Amino acid sequence: MRCPACDAPHGAAARYCDQCGTRLPPLPVAPATSQDDGREAPQAGDRRVVTALFADLVDYVRMLAEHDAEEVKRRVDAALATLDASVGRFGGSREKFIGDAVFAVFGYPTAHDDDALRAGLCALEMRTALADMASHGEEPLNVRIGLATGEVVASPRAAGESRDGAVSGPAIAIAARIQGLAAPGEILADSATVQAARGRLAVEDRGTTRLRGHPTPVHLHALTGEQAARPAAAPATRLVGRIVERARLVALIDACRATGAGGVAVVIGDAGIGKSRLIADLETDAREAGLHWTWTDNVSYGAGEPYRFLRAFAQAIADEEGTDSGTLARRLMFSNDLDPGAARRIAGAIAAMAREASFSGWEAEAVHAPTDATDVAAAILEAALRYIARLGEVLGPRVIVVDDLHWADPSSQPALEQLARAASELPLVVIFGTRSGGLPPWLEAPGVERIELGGLSPEETRDLAREVAGSELARPDAHAVHERTRGNPLFVAETVRALLDDGSLAIRGGRLELVADPAAGGLPLTLRALLGARIDALSQAGREVLGVAAVIGMTFRTDVVAELVGRSPRRSVLDGLAGAALIVAQDGGTTWRFAHPLIRETAYAGLLTVRRRALHARLADRLEVEPRVAIGRVARHRAAAGDVARAVPLLDRAARDALALGATTEAAEFWRAAARLVGDGDSRAAEFRRAAVVAQHAGSTGQDGAAGQPTGAEKGSPPAIRGPILSAGGPTEPS
Repeated sequence: MRCPACDAPHGAAARYCDQCGTRLPPLPVAPATSQDDGREAPQAGDRRVVTALFADLVDYVRMLAEHDAEEVKRRVDAALATLDASVGRFGGSREKFIGDAVFAVFGYPTAHDDDALRAGLCALEMRTALADMASHGEEPLNVRIGLATGEVVASPRAAGESRDGAVSGPAIAIAARIQGLAAPGEILADSATVQAARGRLAVEDRGTTRLRGHPTPVHLHALTGEQAARPAAAPATRLVGRIVERARLVALIDACRATGAGGVAVVIGDAGIGKSRLIADLETDAREAGLHWTWTDNVSYGAGEPYRFLRAFAQAIADEEGTDSGTLARRLMFSNDLDPGAARRIAGAIAAMAREASFSGWEAEAVHAPTDATDVAAAILEAALRYIARLGEVLGPRVIVVDDLHWADPSSQPALEQLARAASELPLVVIFGTRSGGLPPWLEAPGVERIELGGLSPEETRDLAREVAGSELARPDAHAVHERTRGNPLFVAETVRALLDDGSLAIRGGRLELVADPAAGGLPLTLRALLGARIDALSQAGREVLGVAAVIGMTFRTDVVAELVGRSPRRSVLDGLAGAALIVAQDGGTTWRFAHPLIRETAYAGLLTVRRRALHARLADRLEVEPRVAIGRVARHRAAAGDVARAVPLLDRAARDALALGATTEAAEFWRAAARLVGDGDSRAAEFRRAAVVAQHAGSTGQDGAAGQPTGAEKGSPPAIRGPILSAGGPTEPS
């Protein structure tokens, strides 16, 4: 048994965890596993990627010894409330208070595609907030924080239900352990957290350490701050592809330089498709053309912050000018031609925003701030228009990038619209980056350059893989990566890095080759989190259909889904999945296909093991009574169901059938799968592996599969696998 808070092991008779002190739940009673109709009861919960956060107040025991207990309780309670508020502000879930510590998770019950970043920013805010609490002469409270990212098993909670045991997994234990290693005021995170934040957290390397109870060393990093969302000026890899799209954007810059009139472009595409990377590549062109460059991002956790974009935009301009936002605003906004009434309204609007921004020197103008909400909004929009107009007049032509427009706060939307409308009359080139979906009407207007990004071509995928890996990738292996990622640059880069890390890519003959199936190692955590957030946004019915479909394969029929779950999926649910760009209709809607292989892998990975195996078993039962079903398909499902007794004979038979047809690679893989399934303790494992080597040898030499013995060279690692792979994901053909 393990502690639900820190995942530490404990004995069956233990009542409290000896690591964190949490009261342990009683041993569970085994639930019923079948219903009246003979089907297995649905399993509550799922697997998902989360970032766990443990924050522990420092010197609590010493404070009790030196101060009145009532005073200490007041201060600790206030500190814990402050930490809890930070968790909520960044969309996390506070799981529990443990004495003078807070345990929170980001990614459950609601997932976001930037949960690791949210957790890191939350930790940074916690540290700052506690320091601010000591501004009245009180002894400052300090905190040590640990962050870890990984897969957990999450169980749903009813309203008011205890949170104990809601999430469990190694990431919880790692976060608790590394929190204990942090110095007062230090935030330590594992590498998975830093990688999942995709370059948005500034860190210092703290090396590797071994944690008690964890089998492998953990690489630690100390968080020092937030890094700008903008891609680095000198990215690690050059821009691959996008030649036509880049030329269209450069033409806008050149036209602005030549005529003094700007323009608007919107770059549209799915997450990871390379919108920001393409736009960032234009900075050198803009500066060489004599245009300033301003990059402003929008973030998912800032959508509820009023006028966040306007404040961030003003700060970005001020940073370029080497001054503060308030001083630059005064310089830009006021001139002799400004009507006194307008000057008072604008000053009042800026003063209203300055109360919670980094503007300074506007306190006296606060008396001019309107009190009616409508009047305040109108005054702020007037100020924004004035700021935009004067920007081009005073500071010169510029490229303004508004990245992740889909996350822009509602309050700033009118100003963004006016910025787009004014660009053609001012020396401003405005480039918006946004995800696929509905655009605001003002970006559908004539004259807006609309650039939609799709996946890279197979050759471009190979080019990007070479950039990431630093070596040429064999063409067939690059094709395998392309098929899995569909050319999404982020997916390609993360997949190649993961394959390098786990040894699936190895150098042979001076170039990289796959020595294992790209899908065998599972999805990188970064992609699990990114795609998992899209799935988590679905209804319960939508998630159920997607999970069952993932077991069936890349292509699935609605009648098969109906048989596995006991009811037919509603058309509205399927249409909703299609509207979310997760599946695509075929054959008039009786057959559907996953829009992307990694979406299917993510949906499959989210299923609990017991649920996954039950579905595979039911599907195998169905296939066995269908006519003309390849034995290999049934074998794959039996194996994925964990049914060793029934799967092994089927795999052996499938291998012999494949060998009889000359399909030696497929035969070898069936026998390898059988060997893996029976395990090294079974004498049959060696026989299956030998048969696989003989089959592979027959395929490479062209001789009969029954003849020939493996040579010394063939006893080493098998060549790169090109045929159908038996993996945890089940078959890919339609059922």
